[in-house]
Amino acid sequence: MAVTPTFKPASRISRNPARTLIEGMAHDAVRSGFELEPSQRQAAERLAAFGAQVTGRRRALPRKSPRSLYLHGPVGRGKTWLMDSFYGRLDARKRRVHFHDFFRKLHSGTHGPEAGNGTAIQQSVDALLDGVEVLFFDEFHVHDIGDGMFISRLLRTAAQRRVLLVVTSNYAPDDLLPNPLWHDHFLPTIEAIKEMMDLVEINGASDFRRYPVSDTGPGHGAFRSGRIVSPGTPRQLGRLGLFRPPPSQSRVLNPTTQPIVVKNSDPELLWVGFEELCSGLTSTADFLALAETHKTWVIDDVPVPAEGDAASAPAWQRFSNVVDVLYDQDITLFLIGEGPLDWDIDASDGVLPVDLARIASRLSLLGRSDADTSMESEEAAGS
Repeated sequence: MAVTPTFKPASRISRNPARTLIEGMAHDAVRSGFELEPSQRQAAERLAAFGAQVTGRRRALPRKSPRSLYLHGPVGRGKTWLMDSFYGRLDARKRRVHFHDFFRKLHSGTHGPEAGNGTAIQQSVDALLDGVEVLFFDEFHVHDIGDGMFISRLLRTAAQRRVLLVVTSNYAPDDLLPNPLWHDHFLPTIEAIKEMMDLVEINGASDFRRYPVSDTGPGHGAFRSGRIVSPGTPRQLGRLGLFRPPPSQSRVLNPTTQPIVVKNSDPELLWVGFEELCSGLTSTADFLALAETHKTWVIDDVPVPAEGDAASAPAWQRFSNVVDVLYDQDITLFLIGEGPLDWDIDASDGVLPVDLARIASRLSLLGRSDADTSMESEEAAGS
């Protein structure tokens, strides 16, 4: 008599997908030289459960759809790192965008014949969501009511198309668009965020960007290989393989619509002054375009942050955007200034960027070459 083979249900013979994801993220952490601290571990477990739901809903309709995730907490607590590790291991149709790159793509799609109307905006949002199950949105923040309107449109469309979101932010939803002149106008969108997403706080005690780790896992190795140099003597720069370009190498670049005078530009290196880069009418779109073609940046003549005044506030905000873009694109960055370049200072006077803590955290990844360090190295070499 023929024996009918029996099979265990697939759910019993296959490995738990959530467990596979959490173990994978833990492995990425070990490869990067650290272990997940408790709040990171809890966030990783929540991401893993979310990932299992995403892959599971392709096999059978669940009783209810997964809820999007909103990861928030202070700077440097590993939100982006966790998202990138999870992104690399999630088997789904997915797309990752950074806040600045998102708005560049959104605005670039609204300059056609229908620019300025709701149809063009909707088409841009549709293009960003097209063909994806999960949209990963890094560094979510809102300081401008105009950006808030775009965000509202994105959330509505994602909900209608059943596209799930994984968001990282330094702000809890209630703290978005903190400007009291506009905050009340954004409250309906804040409520929509809390209705659509589960909030996951990552609030460990340490800013992990301020501690060196290896570059074998998700991270920003090229950005970290840059340096902050003060006062920028020829000997200091020469040790780093940097040599100030002569005036004959100066040229004008047009990354988008705004011309920028730079001191040198070749396929690998961009050398530009702080004034030329940040004090004109440059935009984040310019910085993103330049980052696509230059993998090493040198910004010199950087002013002393503590000496900023009201007139310099727009330039410092553009500088903040530059750092965000270069960090996200993993560009090697050298900053050169005559005075002390210290961003761990009070920003409550409104001169320095609102998100100064994030910028200080990111710049802490860069090594430092200052006058005292250079003299100590010379003395050690001489002895």
